[in-house]
Amino acid sequence: MLALAASMTLCANPLTAAAQDLEPTEPTPPGEVTFPTRKLGLGPNIEFRGNSDVVTLTFPVPAGNTPAFLDTTAELPTNVARGWIDVVSDGRLLTRVELPPGSAIVPLSIPLAGAKVENGAAVVSLDLHLVAVDNICPDDWTLGSVRLRDGLVRYAGTPAAPQAVADYLPPVLDRLELYLAEDPTDAEAGVALDLAATVSARYPGRQVPVDVRELPANGLPPAADTPLVRQIVVSEGDQTGAEVVPVPDGPPALYVRGDAQTLLDQVGLVNSILSGLAVGSDVAVGTFDVPPILAPDSTTLYDLRVSDLETSGLGLADVHLFLDQTEFGRPVRDVRIDLQGTYTPLPATQGGSITVSVGDIMLDSWAADASGVIDRVVTVPNSGLGRLTDISVELRTTGAQQQCGLQQPVTLRIDGGSRVFSTLADPPLPVGFPSLPQTLMPKVDVATSDRSLVDVARAVELVAGLQSLTSRPLDPEWVTIDEALASSGPAVIVAANGLLPEDLQSQLPLVRTEDRRFEVRNADGGSTSLTFGTEVDFASLQVVRDDGRTVLVATSTGAPEELDRTLDWLAAEPGRWFELEGSVLFTAPDREPITLIDPHTRDDDVDAASSESDSTVTAVVVAGVVLLVVGAAGAAVWSLTRRRRPQSR
Repeated sequence: MLALAASMTLCANPLTAAAQDLEPTEPTPPGEVTFPTRKLGLGPNIEFRGNSDVVTLTFPVPAGNTPAFLDTTAELPTNVARGWIDVVSDGRLLTRVELPPGSAIVPLSIPLAGAKVENGAAVVSLDLHLVAVDNICPDDWTLGSVRLRDGLVRYAGTPAAPQAVADYLPPVLDRLELYLAEDPTDAEAGVALDLAATVSARYPGRQVPVDVRELPANGLPPAADTPLVRQIVVSEGDQTGAEVVPVPDGPPALYVRGDAQTLLDQVGLVNSILSGLAVGSDVAVGTFDVPPILAPDSTTLYDLRVSDLETSGLGLADVHLFLDQTEFGRPVRDVRIDLQGTYTPLPATQGGSITVSVGDIMLDSWAADASGVIDRVVTVPNSGLGRLTDISVELRTTGAQQQCGLQQPVTLRIDGGSRVFSTLADPPLPVGFPSLPQTLMPKVDVATSDRSLVDVARAVELVAGLQSLTSRPLDPEWVTIDEALASSGPAVIVAANGLLPEDLQSQLPLVRTEDRRFEVRNADGGSTSLTFGTEVDFASLQVVRDDGRTVLVATSTGAPEELDRTLDWLAAEPGRWFELEGSVLFTAPDREPITLIDPHTRDDDVDAASSESDSTVTAVVVAGVVLLVVGAAGAAVWSLTRRRRPQSR
C-alpha cells in the first residue's frame, strides 16, 4: 500500500474580532458552510500569553468556499486598560479588533474576507497586544492572558462537487461512506479497511466518521445529506479503475473496481502521491509495491513531526516537545534527546535558568549563561512515557521589573534537527489501550469471526478509531482468524457473537466462564471469579499482550448490540479513544462503558513493585465489574473466589 500522509499542518487554536451579538449556535445562512474549530483540527481553544503574543492558524478551505468569519468567545484577563488583535494574512493587515477593558467574557466575530487561500488552506496570524493598568504586567499574564474558546469558522459560498479522482477528497470531510455488496469478498473487505485507515490519516486531529453500508440493488448510493460527505463504492470484478460517477441530488460517488489482485491498487491511487496526477474522472493505475517503514533507533524531532520550536515572553519562555510513540512507528523505551537550541543571552543585571521536565519530573536544570546556546542530552525516564509525552523546556529569568513595554522579552528556540534515541519496548510502555496504535505497527492483521457485512463494518469502525490516534497511516490486512492467531504480528479481532478460539479466550483479562460466572485475570497470573444471581451479558474491547505482540479483541457474550453500542459511544465524542486507560473497556446493558485497570500492568523495572496484596489488586478491577453488572442485573447475588493460575510465557 502506498499512501500519502498529505495531512495539512493545523495549529490547535481558534480566533477573534469585533464584539457582536451573533452566537455560534445560530442557524447557518443560505450560501454559508460552518465548522467548529475542533472539526478543522484546530482544537477547542486558542491561548495567548503575556501582553504581546502571536498565534498562527492554518485551516482548510473547501473548493468553492472562501473564509468569511470566525466566531468565538473571548475570556479576557483582569487589569486590561486597552487591548487589540491585528489579523494578518500573507503579510497584509486584514483588520484590527479592539478588545474591551477590564475582565470579561464576550462573544467575538472577525471577518476573514481577504485571507489568502493556497493549496486548499488559509493561514491567518493573530497578533495580540494588551496595555495593562499602570503599565505593570500582572504576574498571572505570564502563563496565560487571553483565551478564545468554542470557535466556529464560517465559509461563504457552496462547496464545489469533485469532477476528478485527484480532487475527490475535500480539505474538510463530514463523513466517509463505504458501499459494499451484501456479502463482501475478502478483497472488498480489505479495501474497506485500507480506506478507513488512509482516509482518516489524511485528517489528523479530526475523528472522521467512517460508515460501511450495503450498496442498493440499483448499484447507486442514495444522495449524501451534505456537500462534504464522500461516498466510495468498492466492487470486485472484471473492470479495473477509479471513476467519479454522478449521483442525483448529491455530490458524485467514487467507484473503485478491480479483481482480487488489482482492487487495492486502485484504492491506493485515491490517497497516494500519484493522486494529483489523476485529473480525469476515470483513471486506472498499475501495481503499488511499497515495503512497510521500519522504525530506526535514532531519528530527529523533524522526523517525529516536531518542527523548530520558538517562543518569546517576559520573564518566562517555554516550549513543549510532544513526542508521539505512533510517530516512532513502534512502542519505545530508554528515550534520550540530544537537545540543540538557542536562547536570548541575559544581561549582567539578570539571572536565569533552563529546566527540562516531563510532567512533575525534572529531567535536567542548569544556569542560563551568556552563550545563549543549548547543547544538552536529557534522558526521559520510562515511568514518564505515555503514548504522547509532553517534554517542557523552560527559560525563566530573575531580577527584572516586569514593566510592560520597557523590559525586553526573552526568546527560547529548540531545533527540529535535535536527535532522539530510543529502543523497542517489549512489553510496551504504557500497556493496554495507551499502547495503541503504536503496537499495531507497521502492519496489523484484521479478522472477524462472522465474515459478514456488519462485521466488516465493525472492523472498519475499529480501524478508523485507532487511526484517529495518529497521523501515520496504519496498514491493516484482512485475514482469517486462524491466520491472525498463527501470525507473530499484531492483530485486531472482531467476534461480536463471542465465538473465539480457546487459545485466545484464555488470554483475555475478562471472560464469562458460565452464564452467571465471570473471571477477572491479573497481569501477574492471579484471577478472581464472580458468580451472579442472574445471567448477565456484556460486550468488551480487550487488549491482550501475547508472546511479544498485541491483540485488540472486540467481543461480547452473544450480545452484538452491546458491542455496537460500545463502538457508537467511542465515536460519539472526540477524544474518547485517546482517553482510554487499562486493558478492558466493559459495557453492560443500559450502562455507560467503563475501563477496568489492573495496577500490575506496569513494567516491574519502571516503578517500584506494588505493596498491594493480590486481593487488593484484584479488587480494583473487580469493583468496576461488580458496579456495572449488579446495576444491569438488578439485585443480583454475587460471590467471589480467588486463585492463582500458572504464568504463561
